Amino acid sequence: MAQYNDPLRSAARSIYNTVYPSEEWTPVPFEEAERLETVHYRNAVAAARFFQPVDQGALI
Repeated sequence: MAQYNDPLRSAARSIYNTVYPSEEWTPVPFEEAERLETVHYRNAVAAARFFQPVDQGALI
């Protein structure tokens, strides 16, 4: 399991819970998706990275 800094993880969790609001969208909660590194989780992390400030390592 990849370990991310707290702001990135928090942003990924917010994105995950907004984009996948219920079991109809993804079968597992954020923590389980993080542990399993599901495609839903990886997409949320990618989105969070995209919106990070440049000084924090954003992918531009």
